[in-house]
Amino acid sequence: MTKQQYRDQSYLEKVGKRIVTLREGLGISQEKLSELSGLDTRQIGRIERAENNSSISMVKKIADALKVKVSELVDVDF
Repeated sequence: MTKQQYRDQSYLEKVGKRIVTLREGLGISQEKLSELSGLDTRQIGRIERAENNSSISMVKKIADALKVKVSELVDVDF
């Protein structure tokens, strides 16, 4: 199966890495993040691997679960 590429693929990859970094910094698994956010564990994995372009509401759920502002997840142009 070929990895789907989006026009903004590199940005999605940065956001995914940011989520992983924050999640691991809190010492929580994808399963725990799934439980806290209400999103499916497979969905969390796809977001972290930049395999899907998530909705704003999904990003907000993840930010809330990680106890950060949405801007901390999406402002990755550094």
